Amino acid sequence: MRKIAIELWSSAKDLFPTYRDLRMVLGLVALATIVSISELLLARLFSSLILPSEPRETSEIIVLSAVFLGVFALLRLVNFGREYYRLNVFEKALTDDDTNRFSNSWRWATAMELTSLLTMIGRFVFISALLFYFSVPFGICNLVLSFILFQIFQVQMKRQYVEQRKLRKLQLQKQTVTNAEKVRTRILAGEWISLFSAFGMLLLFGTLILFSARDYIDPTIAFTLFIALRMLGQVYSGFSSGLMRYVRARVYSE
Repeated sequence: MRKIAIELWSSAKDLFPTYRDLRMVLGLVALATIVSISELLLARLFSSLILPSEPRETSEIIVLSAVFLGVFALLRLVNFGREYYRLNVFEKALTDDDTNRFSNSWRWATAMELTSLLTMIGRFVFISALLFYFSVPFGICNLVLSFILFQIFQVQMKRQYVEQRKLRKLQLQKQTVTNAEKVRTRILAGEWISLFSAFGMLLLFGTLILFSARDYIDPTIAFTLFIALRMLGQVYSGFSSGLMRYVRARVYSE
């Protein structure tokens, strides 16, 4: 993961050289992470609604349901506002670039993918910490899986840089490169990683079922961890395809 972190941080400083722009981008990433945290806390509230530890009064159920629906709607609005503000930040930071129009469009693509990747890393860190909080053995299982997957991410990122630079060189030499070849190179690389992560997630789901069946984890906590694992699976899948798109955009923006 260290090489990926160095690559993304270097790209962030290149795209947003001023401290002000970089600070705003990191703020957007932090906000997206907070939204993810809130979604998991919301899942915890929902699990307590449908799996209460003791009977509740009707009035209490109504209040908790109203809180759940209100927070859910608020999170959607916050997420919309974050995306809108992100575009404004990019417009101010990238419009005045003195490169050609082709390169600048790829810089926009690089910035979009970069912020998405940073957001997913933030989500990954929080979810991993949450798994440790609820169950140390389960958190260790996730840590081992994530170490293996990020090693695969690093290898595929390096290979993708080589492949994309080959395609870019052929393009600059005015040689024909089919769209199928360009798309296949990127998509297959991301899908291979997604396949590995899917098998890893199956192991984690199996472990969660085992822990729950043997009463190592409370049912309401198990439900929350199930939601957390689903989010983690989405992070791995999105990160694999997003990283390949980022590499392509990074090469074409050079």
